[in-house]
Amino acid sequence: MAENAPSEKTVNTVVVVQQTSSAVGICALIFAIIGFFVFAILFVPLSLILSAIAIMRKQYAWGICAIIMALVSAFTSPTILLLLGMGTLR
Repeated sequence: MAENAPSEKTVNTVVVVQQTSSAVGICALIFAIIGFFVFAILFVPLSLILSAIAIMRKQYAWGICAIIMALVSAFTSPTILLLLGMGTLR
């Protein structure tokens, strides 16, 4: 009986590697670019929210680029400027 028993224990180790995705930061930048051309009142706030989430997930480059582009989109949008009251300044 001792001959049939394995002499060493075998241990199987499974390593799971989770890759990080830049999807949130990329979506934030895409929304900021879309907001520059079309319907900024919707896409600029979405971009700012997604870029804050991207920065929290340590996607600093995508998040900061999206914030800069969203601010440029906001300051070139007549609708947002009117809502902020900057359209009445002389």
